Amino acid sequence: MIGKVSYGGVTTPTGFRASAANGNIKGKNLERDDCGLIFSDAPCVFAGVFTSNVVKAAPVLYDMEIMEKGGNVMAVLANSGNANACTGAKGLKACHDIAAAYADALDIKADNVLIASTGVIGVPLPVDKITGIKEVLVDGLADDKGLDFAKAIMTTDTTVKETAICVETKSGLITIGGCTKGAGMIAPSLATMLTFITTDAIIEKHLLHKVLKECAEITFNRVTVDGDMSTNDSIIMLANGMSGAIVTEENYEEFKEGLFTLMDYLAKQIALDGEGASRMITIEVKNAATMEEAKLCASKIANSPLVKTMFTGCDPNWGRLMASAGASGANFDPNLTDIYFNDLHYVEKGIIIDYALEDKAYEIMKELQYTITIDLHAGNCSTKFYTCDLTQDYIKINADYRS
Repeated sequence: MIGKVSYGGVTTPTGFRASAANGNIKGKNLERDDCGLIFSDAPCVFAGVFTSNVVKAAPVLYDMEIMEKGGNVMAVLANSGNANACTGAKGLKACHDIAAAYADALDIKADNVLIASTGVIGVPLPVDKITGIKEVLVDGLADDKGLDFAKAIMTTDTTVKETAICVETKSGLITIGGCTKGAGMIAPSLATMLTFITTDAIIEKHLLHKVLKECAEITFNRVTVDGDMSTNDSIIMLANGMSGAIVTEENYEEFKEGLFTLMDYLAKQIALDGEGASRMITIEVKNAATMEEAKLCASKIANSPLVKTMFTGCDPNWGRLMASAGASGANFDPNLTDIYFNDLHYVEKGIIIDYALEDKAYEIMKELQYTITIDLHAGNCSTKFYTCDLTQDYIKINADYRS
């Protein structure tokens, strides 16, 4: 059985604490926290999924190195306002220096500390500012500061994105908490964001890696806002085992369902909060010949500027959907294709059913969230992508991002 925890986040699972503080990372004296710390009272098994961009930020390289070593982790230090990407050897040294400083303050080993950054690319990370607030962050650790941490990692986000899930298994109750940030530079492979997930389950490292990768593939790897991939994408998951409940092959699917529920919720929140977006749209491709072709088709439609501006104008211009599907590389017969707006059957066998349905489709497209389904009738593989409309505000936000 799975249940959502009201006002839950990364500190909801047993043994996790968090804090946040203002390090003035961007040097603009903004009155908001821009650094956050997560700490576990017990050593954690660690799994991560990172950007596939060839240009990887220093914290991504640092965390990947720790993951390859296979050791335990107890803390994560995250900052917004500076990505520490394209900063060369100095950027990697900054990660090591910050980890060493916080490890000393927490009385743990340096390789027990993970680093995550988000913000402007190509600017040296102000290490002294981050290490200078270590006492504030360490002393402020508490089990009710998950929301503060989630706020501290926001950049162009307009809403906090956090939740927690309880999973009842035969071995006991397991809690999973998480938060994410992301609104722009969002494209599958994986979606551009920082995500932190905690659980009090006892789980072996190989199972944690397996379940995280499987769930990321069908959640965060199905989100797109603008088709751009970042240098800092990271999903970090920590399991401290403090619930005493063990995840085994027998209850693996129960745990996976809980993790999927949490990650799917957070992924949708990113699409809803896309830069300048006014609505979220689920693109569902059904009955493709292969899963790869289903993904190609859904991704092409979800990323198309013409389709996304069609969403902005609430224009049921189904021809754009057909054209994008046809250009995706998926093999199908357009004369067999059906299109639905929510439950409204709009196109049948490649032809609009009745032009009188346009008004109904228009009303559906005015909703905050809706689903467009493209049934290719070419096989039995299906998938979903989460996207949003493309408005003038997206241009305004990104034109002035560094100012």
